Amino acid sequence: MGKFERSLDELFDQGAREGARRVLGQLATRRFGEETAGRLTRLLEELSEPEDIDRVSDAPLDCGTGDEFIERVRAA
Repeated sequence: MGKFERSLDELFDQGAREGARRVLGQLATRRFGEETAGRLTRLLEELSEPEDIDRVSDAPLDCGTGDEFIERVRAA
């Protein structure tokens, strides 16, 4: 794989992570409110690997409260 292809792959991966963060934020806002979504934004900045985000992608559906959701994200 050439340098250009690696750069494209990295750009795509970064865009996919940003998209996933945005969707998680929207789900958190709708389900748990603005305060939880704000807390989530700060936590998601620390999750840099796609696997980290994958581990919490079901959390907005699985968790009953905003606090439970935030704890799940922290544990990722």
